[in-house]
This record gives sequence, C-alpha cells and structure tokens, in this order.
Amino acid sequence: MKPPSTLPELEGKTLLDHFFEHDTYAAAFLLFAAVAAIVLANSPLRESYAAFWEMKAGFRAGGFEFAQTLQHWVNDGLMAIFFFMAGLEIKRELIAGELSTFRRAALPMLAAIGGMAFPALMYLAFTGGTDLQRGWGIPMATDIAFAVGCMSLLGKRVPPGLVVFLIALAIVDDLGAVLVIAVFYTQRIDIEPLLLGGTLILVSAGLSRFGVRRTFPYVVLGILVWLAFLESGVHATIAGVLLAFTIPSNARYQTWHFQGRIRTLVDRFDLENARASSHPYMVNERQQNLVHSIIEECRHVEAPLQRIERSLHHVVLFGIMPIFAFANAGVSFEWSQAWHLLTQPVFLGVLAGLVLGKQIGIMAFSWVAVRLGIAALPEGVRWKHVYGMSWLAGIGFTMSLFIAKLAFPAEGFNGAEASALHLAESKLGILLASAIAGTAGYLILRCGCAKGKTRSASH
Repeated sequence: MKPPSTLPELEGKTLLDHFFEHDTYAAAFLLFAAVAAIVLANSPLRESYAAFWEMKAGFRAGGFEFAQTLQHWVNDGLMAIFFFMAGLEIKRELIAGELSTFRRAALPMLAAIGGMAFPALMYLAFTGGTDLQRGWGIPMATDIAFAVGCMSLLGKRVPPGLVVFLIALAIVDDLGAVLVIAVFYTQRIDIEPLLLGGTLILVSAGLSRFGVRRTFPYVVLGILVWLAFLESGVHATIAGVLLAFTIPSNARYQTWHFQGRIRTLVDRFDLENARASSHPYMVNERQQNLVHSIIEECRHVEAPLQRIERSLHHVVLFGIMPIFAFANAGVSFEWSQAWHLLTQPVFLGVLAGLVLGKQIGIMAFSWVAVRLGIAALPEGVRWKHVYGMSWLAGIGFTMSLFIAKLAFPAEGFNGAEASALHLAESKLGILLASAIAGTAGYLILRCGCAKGKTRSASH
C-alpha cells in the first residue's frame, strides 16, 4: 500500500486550548481526591485513613538511614517537585512570558500583591494579637489548576486575555507564597547543611552556565539539594524553586536554525530512500542513524527548562496534586461541634481572607494600576471579567492547605491537640471558601461573558 504523500493536518489547538483542557481534568481529579479524603476522614475508616498516612517508609545505605511518614514524603518530597515545576513556570514567564516586560507584568503583579496583602489583613483582623496570627499566610494563595479549571467550564466565551491574566497572577502568587514560606515559616536553621545545599545549587548553576543540557545531572543534584535543605530546617520545597532557576533556559542553537538542519537530514534520508530497499517498511542502517540525528535535533531546539516543564506537567497535575489533596484535605469533625468550628477565629479569618480579601485586593490594585496609567486591561477584557476572575482567585486549596500544615504543625506550637484543632479549622475554612469563590466566580463570569463570543474572535 502506497503511503500518503502529505502529512495529516496538525491539531489546531492553541496553548490556551491545551491549558484549558488539561486544567479542567486536573481540577476534576483534585476535587475527587479532596472529597474522598473528607468522606474517609468522617467515616468508620477514619482511624485507618489517619494511620495509613502515619506509616513510615524510607531507605538505608550503609550506616545512613532515612525514614519518614507517608504524609511527610508527600508534603516535603512530592511537593518539592510541585514547587520545582512552579519555579520553572516562574522563570519561563520572567524570561519570555507575561512577566518579561514591566508593561506586561505590571497588572498581574500588582493585582497579585493586592490579592496577597488584603487576605492576610483580613485574617489578622480576626486573629491579631493572639498565637493564631501565625496562620496569616494561609488565605494568600491561589490554586491555579482549580481556578483555570472553573474558568474553562465557560469555554470560548472567556476572553483569552483574561485567562493569561489569571495564569500570570497565579504565578506571581506562587512566587509570593514561596517567599512567605522561606522567610516566615522556617522554624530552625542548621547552617552546615544549608551551606551544602547552597553550594550544590551553585554547582547546578555552573553546569547550566557551561551548557550542560542533559537532565540526569540536575536530577542527582536536585535529590542532594533536597536532602540538604531537609536537614537544614529551611523547608525542602524551597530547594525545588531555587534549583528550577538554575535549569538552562536557552536551546543549543537559535530556533530559526532548526528548519535548515532538519531539511538537510530529511534530504539525506530521501537520498537513501531512493536506493533499492530490501524491506519497504524497515529503515536501513544509514536511515536509522539519520532518524536518531533528527530526534537529537528536536531535543536541541527545545530549551531544557521547557522540556522538563512539559514532562512534569501531567505528573504534577494528575499525580502529585491529587495525592497531596488526598493526604491533607481530610478534615474530621463531629456534626454536633460544627457550629463551634464555624465561629472560630482561624476559620473566619481564612474564609474572609479568601472570599472577601482576594476580590477586594485584586480589584483595588488593578483599578489603581489602570487609573494611574501603569498598566492596561488585556484586549477584550472588561472590569466585570476582572471581578469574576477575582472571585476565582479566592480558590486557595493546594497552596493554602500546604501553608496551613506549616502554620499549625503536627508537633504543635501551642500543644499538639490545639494545633490539630486549628489545622482542622483552617482546612474547613479553605474548603468552604474555595467552594464559595469557585461557584460565585463561575456564575459572575457566565453572566458577564457574551454567549456567542469566541476566544479567537476577541483578538
């Protein structure tokens, strides 16, 4: 059978289309994991659920032994990979994305600052002057997967500029959360392992500087840096972000050279194909070498930062984040005590911060930035769209749950029992606030976006 003379038409999806599609499913996975955790934590299996995450696992090498609970592996291990990918996204946006110039970065950056400051102030309004104020970082975060997933339910009616605005805002939000964790939620510092970790990060930066683009050396260094930071007392997830900034962001050669190199290799392949072949469905040895050369060229034209980010994207969205949600979203409470939980300062502070603080901060800072001429609304985006998006930004979930674990650790800052109670209050606040913010944001955008309007038509 003669093969077709032309290639099949490539799938005509934009980057935003792919982002929408992936985050819709990722949000569904996250929601399923969170609901499963809540159901198990309030079922006859609650003790088994809690005991499972307290099981220890580790490894031994000679006289060195390292063992942690499963929840510790998730929160300090898997989440380090999550933060590593977040670091890659931040670096990419700073170099060639929406944060690469002041004019493009001004609006999402200022909106994110407002969206972090006001929730923290809201929380402190309920807990200021008490030990509970240590949780002020909990309502600052935005869960990008859930937020974009909710927006994607509206399909092509959403202006593309609004999606980009939300993504850029969430990335700045992530950077702010990383800084908050590093500065305010580090309880002890052991200098020697921290210096070792810092030295290894400099080694990684040196490899990048000298053009090392293979993934393996960075994986080995990443594991060593993670262990060093874990021993230092600085949260190990910070190692993921710092290491991400050392990953090479340049391809081996400029992208416009790629076409010429590939065309040369394809021409050589055609010359070989013109010769008599003993088997029409198998390449000969020379053609096989050319195929591998083409594969290498495809690797060279893609920057390691982009290649690694792409390979981790599905792992983080469909693996790490749902596992984290399943391990941490389970909040157990007696219905007879529900009203008591709903009147506690931590719960009220988190709820007010995410539901009210986010929208007030984002809208206020965005309006001032546009009014002063510092920034402009993206094309096709109106203030009603920004208001709906500001509600979606109140979906804290993943990062908020993570900070809550740091603010109210299991060992307890004021007694283990009190710490566990405050953690349950904060979890309940995060879950309820995220549900309210997501529902309200979806409904506001649904009413504010014209039905017939497509994303392509808005350009």
